[in-house]
Amino acid sequence: MYNKLLRLMKYRFVTILICVLIAHIQSRGQYYLSSKQYGFSSGLGHRHVNSSFIDSKGKKIILTANSMAFFEGNTFKTISYPEAFSSKGFNTICEDNMGNYWVSEAFEWFYSFNIRQTYIYNNEQFIPSKSKLPSSIQIESILSDENRLLLIGTKTGEIYSYSANNNKLSLRKKIGKSPIKLLYAKQNKIVFCEEKGTLEDDNIQLINYAGKVLFQEKLLHKFCVSVQSVADELYAVFDGRTQMEVVKLGTNVNFYSPKNHSYSYLTGLVYEPKFKSLIFYNNDKISFLGANLETLYTHDFPFSIHHITPDGHGNLFMSTDNGLVIVRIQKGVINTLLYNPNPENNQDNYSCREIYKLDKNTLIVNTNQCRQVVNLRTGKSEKLPTLNANGQNDFILSILRDKQGTLWFGEQQLVTTDLVTKVNRSYFANYETRIWSMTEYKQGLLLGFEKKGIGYFDKSKGSINYFDGKQPQELASATVYDFLKLKDKVFIASSSGLYILENNGDIKQIPYPVGQKKATYDINIFDKKQANMLSLSTEEGILLLDMATLKVRQFIQDKHFAKVKFLSCYETQNGYWASSEQGIWHFDKGGNLLKIYTELDGLTNNECNTLAHFQDEEGTLYFGGLNGVNIIKPEAFANQPKEGVMLIRDIRIFDKQELVSTIPALNGNNIALKTSENSIELEADFDDYMYDCEKQFYYTVGQEEKNWAPFVAKNFRIDNLPYGESLIHLKVVACNNFANSNIHTIKVFRAYPLYYRWYFWVMVAVLMGLLIWGGFQLYAYNYRMRNLKLKALVDRQTVSLHENLKFRDELLKLLVHDVRHPIISFNNLTDKLNLLIQKQEYERLSLLGTESKSRSENLLWLIDNLILWIQSTNKNETVVYQNHDLIGLIHKIIRSYQNDISVRNLTFVVEPESFLAKIDEKLFVIAMRNIIFNAIEYAKRDTTVQIKISRNTQLVEVTCYNLVGPDTQPRAESRGLKIGLSVLKTILEKQSIELFNDKVDDIYLTRLIIPEK
Repeated sequence: MYNKLLRLMKYRFVTILICVLIAHIQSRGQYYLSSKQYGFSSGLGHRHVNSSFIDSKGKKIILTANSMAFFEGNTFKTISYPEAFSSKGFNTICEDNMGNYWVSEAFEWFYSFNIRQTYIYNNEQFIPSKSKLPSSIQIESILSDENRLLLIGTKTGEIYSYSANNNKLSLRKKIGKSPIKLLYAKQNKIVFCEEKGTLEDDNIQLINYAGKVLFQEKLLHKFCVSVQSVADELYAVFDGRTQMEVVKLGTNVNFYSPKNHSYSYLTGLVYEPKFKSLIFYNNDKISFLGANLETLYTHDFPFSIHHITPDGHGNLFMSTDNGLVIVRIQKGVINTLLYNPNPENNQDNYSCREIYKLDKNTLIVNTNQCRQVVNLRTGKSEKLPTLNANGQNDFILSILRDKQGTLWFGEQQLVTTDLVTKVNRSYFANYETRIWSMTEYKQGLLLGFEKKGIGYFDKSKGSINYFDGKQPQELASATVYDFLKLKDKVFIASSSGLYILENNGDIKQIPYPVGQKKATYDINIFDKKQANMLSLSTEEGILLLDMATLKVRQFIQDKHFAKVKFLSCYETQNGYWASSEQGIWHFDKGGNLLKIYTELDGLTNNECNTLAHFQDEEGTLYFGGLNGVNIIKPEAFANQPKEGVMLIRDIRIFDKQELVSTIPALNGNNIALKTSENSIELEADFDDYMYDCEKQFYYTVGQEEKNWAPFVAKNFRIDNLPYGESLIHLKVVACNNFANSNIHTIKVFRAYPLYYRWYFWVMVAVLMGLLIWGGFQLYAYNYRMRNLKLKALVDRQTVSLHENLKFRDELLKLLVHDVRHPIISFNNLTDKLNLLIQKQEYERLSLLGTESKSRSENLLWLIDNLILWIQSTNKNETVVYQNHDLIGLIHKIIRSYQNDISVRNLTFVVEPESFLAKIDEKLFVIAMRNIIFNAIEYAKRDTTVQIKISRNTQLVEVTCYNLVGPDTQPRAESRGLKIGLSVLKTILEKQSIELFNDKVDDIYLTRLIIPEK
């Protein structure tokens, strides 16, 4: 009897174990959890986190062992506790109806009740709760309801309510003398326990705010940890002596969990509203519970959980002994097969090639660990026998099930395998290539080879035909990945492009757009209802082929994603799904990207493999990669509501490259710029409740929201904004979820310049009219003035001509006057020479020759200076200032007039003996020659002519004194100047040289003042 009972219990245990295993397999994939961890290095004050809290404005507050931190955009603003806190007790927080935070510290770090002290945080400072409450109230527990009314359980058995906005304290109920543990306060209901000790409660009660008891129950050897409400039902967590228990209050519905005596206090129950799930946490494990407390999913963590706060968006803020962990929940999305959960042992991975679903419960997957036959009902798999004689694992590429139900496999051999007998039969082998694809064709199989194009296998003959001479050269050396047979045509996808095999055996290539990479990996019917278009998965994007015109176009609308390599594309009732080496992409029917699914969403690996894809009759998709198979049921992927708010801040406005103003935050959606302001830069941020994902920022400009371009580091800048209104669309994509990303549109208005205004051109027209009228008036005025100037010029030239004629006569007289004496003297000298020659008086002749040479030199020197002087009267001669000995020049001039001086018996005295000055030699010689000549002409016989030179600052003064006879009377009009000086005076004035002459008694005085450069 005992043995029979033992066998019965054994069978029942095995049955239960199998049922649990099947339930676990079926439930796998219902929940997928991804997480992000924050610790001390992230800015938290301590790695030990007690609890977390989300206030009425959505602010997230984290309470660690030594500080309170505000969680803002993945960063923490840390505030130290008051000095009175010991940093040893468990910390809790609640908010009152004035926005103040009540922060409490318990005596024990693992127990949120039995409060030691409470402080109120407001305006960045802590104040004791005694400043608001009477000192007689000893807080045992405190929480707030949905209206932020504070409920306080005391250590002396009372329940109070406190309203901060009117500072009103009200007694709700006096229970007894035991401490009151408040567990729940919402919807006019309060749940509490009377504490009996640290490990046991006396009873649990439910009352309304008026104090009326609605439910109560005596507790035996257990105490309540937490209470949660779901749809008017209350669920309580109890810590018993041997087990943890979750009970739906007032019913017999419960859930039990074995008690870990070391960590029994780390227990609680929360409700996650997005997925409508009760979540029970106990030490390092969480369990998702149904409405009747059945277990839906269990997950273990490598840390101890102290507290959980759901944010309402599918995230769990977990307070742990190793920092803050934010867990994102995804439900019912991706199931997996042949998955190796240990990434370190990648040799155990199942890398997949072609997948084929044989029937409702059987899936065949070609993997690197042989061919696997998977039972979809149980999740178990078994190997098919290898094709290698040595029994090593082989990696088969292609699968085909023909009309007769025979399973064909292709690699270096073409074989069939009987799944019942597990017997392989080989039909031919070619070890120089591999068979990548197969399809039925005529009486046999059309085979796609690696780098050898296509071939036809005739089943009846068992022979292979490689289409020699009929294949285009590019196809003959290409790898063929896929076939699609439609009526009398076969479409061929290969590494060299797309081809069509006609019924008569001709093969032609379908042209792709210029610049498009030709490698094509998969062909499918794009729209099964119309069946007039094919989808082509290529090296660069997904192409659509119109079968009527054979024209090709891009399917993906956004050009930034059109260059991605895709391995497959399938039509489903929920858009189009495509596999790639960067995850699985989901598009709508218009080619707009909705989401990219990656490992964060539950894929076994981001990189999918060529050939590793299949769609069954129900529309379920199977995608294989480097580590197993991902199963997607498209109908389970309804678009989630768009959540999160984009924040635009630090808007910087530039005038060209110069920063002119900064706006801290954007109010509304409009930015107004001045005419000269042509650039803006802004910082974008987004709280999308997907903390485990990197954010990708995109923008586009214009009316249409397409052609999104990425920008990095959250900073967006756009230059050269046009005048008028510009629309800038921004979006932030988290977890590659493009469909659920909010689009923020900003209207930027740059003021038009003046010339864009209608009245500007009216003003321009009026101004142009005035300018034209003014131009005509100016032309007429200039014409009159030109005539007047012409008349004045004619008059001046007539007078000048008269003066020039007169001046010419004077110059001629001067020339005769100045040259006459030297010529006469030279003529007399010539007569003397002739006479001496005749008398042959050679000694006197020699002396006379020397005198003749000296007079000839003086004559030539005087004539040269005279010519230069005459030239200077007709043009502005360039003046050259150089250092000269003025005394030497004066003696040279005196020697040229030696005969005239001798005739008058005059004596010349020149002072000083030497005098250097920077002057123009030409003008000085001309002026002094005429001064000396005037002195000779006017000087009284047998008298002395005195010449003195002196310097005053930068002026050189030359003064000539000579005595004149009483009968000598210079002409008044020339003030005693001979014709040479009277003409010369005008020329000297042009060079700022002053010439004075006067007669005082019997002294004739001439003064020459020359500026020295």
